[in-house]
Amino acid sequence: MFDNSIFIHPTAIVENTKIGINTKIWAYSHVSKDVIIGDNCVIGEGVYIGPNVKIGNNVKIQNHSLIYEGVTIEDDVFMGPNVITTNDLYPDVSNNWSHRFRTTLFKKGCSIGANSTIICGIEIGENTLIGAGSVVTKSFPKNLICFGNPCKKIRNK
Repeated sequence: MFDNSIFIHPTAIVENTKIGINTKIWAYSHVSKDVIIGDNCVIGEGVYIGPNVKIGNNVKIQNHSLIYEGVTIEDDVFMGPNVITTNDLYPDVSNNWSHRFRTTLFKKGCSIGANSTIICGIEIGENTLIGAGSVVTKSFPKNLICFGNPCKKIRNK
């Protein structure tokens, strides 16, 4: 079951999942089935984590972020409040969307600013910073500072 060093707020919903040591899951968050969360993570209040998401060690996901199925987050990643990920490239109301499903990868040490929207099928490189309020529609390599709508490279770190 859960190790004593794991904190799960009583209002959180945590389905069948693997949670690393020293991880905290705060109020009103929902962690779906088959999620893997590493050691020393903080899942803020009101966060939704969809099925099969993989989260590395030392990850901080701030309040009210939505991390949908298809997302992988490597170690040492920061996600600000209200970050939204997607997994359907061309969403509509049809039931069969498997041909539109795309995965997203957040590489080690990247940071995603508050209120950013991440369109699926991309990769954010190691140590890259995405500024607050960005709409990210393409991949960015490592060690950059990027922001805007659409998100653009501003400079190297």
